[in-house]
Amino acid sequence: MRKTFHVSKKRILFKYNKILFILNLPSISLLISFLAIVMIFYIIDSENVTIPDILNEYIFYGTYFCILYSFIVCFVGSIISDVCLKAHMKHTYIEIADSNLVVSQHSQTVFRDGKPQSYKKLWIVDLKTVEQVECVKNHLFITADARFFHENADWLSYESGADGIDFDNWWYNSNGGKNVNFIEVTDFYTFGERIAKRIRFCSDKIIAREQRREKFRREMLEIAANTHHQRGISEKYTPPKYRTFR
Repeated sequence: MRKTFHVSKKRILFKYNKILFILNLPSISLLISFLAIVMIFYIIDSENVTIPDILNEYIFYGTYFCILYSFIVCFVGSIISDVCLKAHMKHTYIEIADSNLVVSQHSQTVFRDGKPQSYKKLWIVDLKTVEQVECVKNHLFITADARFFHENADWLSYESGADGIDFDNWWYNSNGGKNVNFIEVTDFYTFGERIAKRIRFCSDKIIAREQRREKFRREMLEIAANTHHQRGISEKYTPPKYRTFR
């Protein structure tokens, strides 16, 4: 039972475009104000528009700095959003790996020695312990016992198999992180409610499988306890001793 849910590129871009729009609001507001002032002078005296020199100078330089500010914000913002988008596409996902649920989310990207380094949050959940999964607006809430890591993304690389999660850095297999019982994830996915239902379904399936195994184990132990042998344990067969002739 293996399934990986990747982030929606459109949702992440919408978030970054919304941030860029908010950052550009001051310059946009000033440009609208300058335009409104010019329109007022035209309305008052449309035949002979005379704008004071000092006001004309303010409008000219204000418009220039507003355009320059917006250009810098859009240029720098596009570079940062492109770097963060690539990091999200690589490090933000939800993976169901047999009896484990892995939730990974990119948290930040820093530049060291001219190279970007990504940090991410990682939760490893035993599906048997999942109590509740909800998708509310732009967040996914999971109530379950989990191990939580917040480290360099390269340090948290791992392989998932039938035996569970095996980190490339073996130290994290039994150390590091902290135990939590609640997970809150930003919903960067196209179908958040569908993911929540899938997690609940897999959790119920794992719990049912464990119950069947436990029931089978108890039955086998009961059969073994009620089975009586003719000879006791001390009367087990021992091979005859042969005499050695010299």
